[in-house]
Amino acid sequence: MLIGDIRNNTVGITSSNIALSFDGNQIQNINNPFDLSSPLLPSTFPLFRTGTLDNANGTITNLGAASFPTAFVGSPIGVNQLDPFSLLLFEVIGTETSTLTLDIDLSQTGFADGTNASESPNQSQFTQLIEVNPSDTPTVPEPSMSIGLFLIGFLFFIRRTKEKS
Repeated sequence: MLIGDIRNNTVGITSSNIALSFDGNQIQNINNPFDLSSPLLPSTFPLFRTGTLDNANGTITNLGAASFPTAFVGSPIGVNQLDPFSLLLFEVIGTETSTLTLDIDLSQTGFADGTNASESPNQSQFTQLIEVNPSDTPTVPEPSMSIGLFLIGFLFFIRRTKEKS
C-alpha cells in the first residue's frame, strides 16, 4: 500500500493505521511469519508498531506504526510522492471472485505538521474495495498504485474542502 502527502504545504505522513478484511477461504496472507519488523511496515516508522493477522477469519487488524521526527525518532514518508506504508502479500487459494477491503483509520493517519487526515467532521475512515479474480492474478497485491492514488485523492479532497470553508 502506497501513501503520500500531496497537500500544498506538504510535510509528509508520520503515522497510519489500517485494517484489511478478506474471504479467508479465497485469499490468504502469506507474510509468514507476520513480522512487524519486516517490510510489513516502514522502517522509518519505529514507534507503536502493531498488527494482528487472522487468516482463518480473513482479517488483518490494527496494522500501524508511527514516527516522531521532531524528537529525531523516524522520519515522515510520502513527501510529494507515494511511498510504501505496507507490503502485504496474498495468495489466491480459491476459485471464486472475492473482495479485499482496506480500511484506513484517518484519525491515526498523521502528518509531520501535527495535523491528521480526519480533520473533516464527516470522515474518520477511508475504505477501498479491491476485487480479486483468481483467473486474473495469482497473487494480490503488490504495492497498489490505485490505493495510494485513491488515498491521495481523498486527502487532497479533505484539504480542498477545508480551504474553501
